Amino acid sequence: MKSVFIQANAKINLELKILKKLETGFHQIESIFQSVDLADFLLIEKTKENKITGAIICPENQNIIFKAKTALENYLNKKLPCTIHLQKTIPIASGLGGGSADAAATIFGLNLLYNLKLSKKELVEIGKTVGADVPFFFYGGACKVEGIGEIIKPIKKKLPSYFVLFRPHKRIETKKMYELYDQTGKDFLTLNREICPEINNLENYLKKFGLEAKLSGSGPTMFCETSNYNLAKKIAEGFETFNGDIFICRPTKKALILY
Repeated sequence: MKSVFIQANAKINLELKILKKLETGFHQIESIFQSVDLADFLLIEKTKENKITGAIICPENQNIIFKAKTALENYLNKKLPCTIHLQKTIPIASGLGGGSADAAATIFGLNLLYNLKLSKKELVEIGKTVGADVPFFFYGGACKVEGIGEIIKPIKKKLPSYFVLFRPHKRIETKKMYELYDQTGKDFLTLNREICPEINNLENYLKKFGLEAKLSGSGPTMFCETSNYNLAKKIAEGFETFNGDIFICRPTKKALILY
């Protein structure tokens, strides 16, 4: 095998509760994650030199793909030279887990490319050293997520056929949102309404259709649910004044898909 091509699906939080802040600085949560078919794509090829190309927006040593590759190499105590090309569709700093999905796809892809034969348990152990949300992407579908994100339990859940995602152009970093939560005691939805007034407009817009706007993760992406595609299309096309991106997505059973 000389290369692998992986679809890395986004996630939304169908539910999220923050239970407490831990001494480590992380937060204990209870959440339900759901994979959706808004995706990034990674092409990973064996090469003599290491390269990361494509949608790269920060120095290599700060890139989560680089961190994931390094974490895997440190776990194995061996180098895995490759070129990774990233085609990015999942918006960054949006509460959709794009970076975590890319990190998981990197570990997953290198495991296949180099025939490392690591178990899912080992992939999760490596992934959680990279980011709290990374372990989920080795499972995908609908999962109950606990701890700081490392305790994953697949569940069966009745789902709508479509999610309409609304991602305001305002970027809100997860770390900053948890800091604001600690400082103010306000929940993420309240904080997002204050930081991004566009969300108030969205909530009022969806009320016209009798639908509730829900927040994904720490935000600012909001979503609504429907099993009627024509309604989903009407909602997406009708909000012409929305300052952001709108996606119609379907739930998926996997977070990482190999082609």
